[in-house]
Amino acid sequence: MRLTPSRIVYAFLSVIVFILLIQTLHTITNGFFATDHGSSVPMEEIEQRMSQRLKQVAETCAKYNIRPDSVNSADYAIPHPPAPQYSVLYYQFQRTKTVYCPIYKAASTSMLHWLLSMKHINVEYEMKTKHRQISEVARQHYPSIDYPAAAELLKEAKKWMVVRHPFERILSAYRDKLENTTIGREHGTLHFYEKYGRKIVAKYRKATGNQDETRIEPTFAEFVAYLIDTDLTLYADDHWIPYYLFCTPCLINYDVIIQFETLQEDVQLLLNLIGEKRGPLWKHSKSAGRSKTELIRSYYGQLSRETIGKLYDKYRIDFELFGYSIDGYLLV
Repeated sequence: MRLTPSRIVYAFLSVIVFILLIQTLHTITNGFFATDHGSSVPMEEIEQRMSQRLKQVAETCAKYNIRPDSVNSADYAIPHPPAPQYSVLYYQFQRTKTVYCPIYKAASTSMLHWLLSMKHINVEYEMKTKHRQISEVARQHYPSIDYPAAAELLKEAKKWMVVRHPFERILSAYRDKLENTTIGREHGTLHFYEKYGRKIVAKYRKATGNQDETRIEPTFAEFVAYLIDTDLTLYADDHWIPYYLFCTPCLINYDVIIQFETLQEDVQLLLNLIGEKRGPLWKHSKSAGRSKTELIRSYYGQLSRETIGKLYDKYRIDFELFGYSIDGYLLV
């Protein structure tokens, strides 16, 4: 076949289109989306809401005498780490000076995908070929940094975290990690069963009146009983440890605290603050068509008001810090 000028141009354009297509797919795979959220809420209103949110955190911390400049943790009114957990943070200084504290079961998968995309990492490929979870891939590319280097970096960076209603997060952790060992094994369900599930069943099956239950996994009521009885300040998995213990918002002055209820608007504020034009592509888990209200009623409806009250006491500081209410859960 003779190569005419028109055929050469056509071949060149075809290659360009193919490259652009690959780049687009790679971008989507790694968690980018266009910055336009289509929000009708003025940025000034979003900023005011964030300012009020940060003020509430500061006031709650002061209530319990926990401040970044505290010199003696013995003065704290509640059990609390004496210093920030520097090693759990993700430090992004290659592209933007930001520090992220990952609350697992609070958009952490989307956020870690986003951080990795800033380094042009093919996340899905690494997870598949190396049989790793997203947190392992992220930690490989964003190594932990400890004190004193971490403390210096925090002074320069914009700091952010994501929270959701504490009871929503507890339910999400249970459904994802403990409810069914035959599905979601890529999320470590067998590991969680061996480390937590088996022991929870052994201790609480008879105690909660579920001796006729035949499944090997713990029920939601059994899981909640375990949480109530466990000293979460000393022993808690990252998926259900209280926010105030893991991300220590009383010891780190976060610039942005994103809440699920205003997720898109809060992320837009973060993007403006750090000078990024693209944010995370949200990776939601499916709930078999059930609404949030139906899920809450289905699971928390198994619990007595007394049990819900005790669970609230375990996470009360998180409720106070971020303005969440228990009311809707007492009516199920």
